[in-house]
Amino acid sequence: MRLLNILIFAGLLTSANADITKHSENIVKDTKTGFLWQNSKDAKTKKLNYNEANKYCKNLTLDGEKNWKVPGFGELFSIVDPKVYNPTLNIAFTNFVTDNYWSTKTFGHATSGEAFVVDFKSGAFNRKMMDEKFYVRCYKKAN
Repeated sequence: MRLLNILIFAGLLTSANADITKHSENIVKDTKTGFLWQNSKDAKTKKLNYNEANKYCKNLTLDGEKNWKVPGFGELFSIVDPKVYNPTLNIAFTNFVTDNYWSTKTFGHATSGEAFVVDFKSGAFNRKMMDEKFYVRCYKKAN
């Protein structure tokens, strides 16, 4: 639990300093972290289970960019803005729903079949069964 609190605090600090700008038609960039974030229509229309989400990001090519991943818990929290509600995302993100998005962080080393999600309505996190379907927003480190 202590690690989780540290990750949340780090995410809040990172978000407070996030500088999200448009990178291309379907990608936004956080110039503070150097992360590129998917901002295509799929980010608000595709609901996938945990394994499908990981496969989807791995195979994604977006505006010529490859090597995408499902974000970790800390990375996903880095784009949550704790000062706003519904949505808790920067206005540069135009393709989203105020719902749960997958992270790669599993609960109990995945022995429970659960992974963590972040809700972009409230910025809250929760654990969900990995066979349930939620949204995914892929990310990568900029080249």
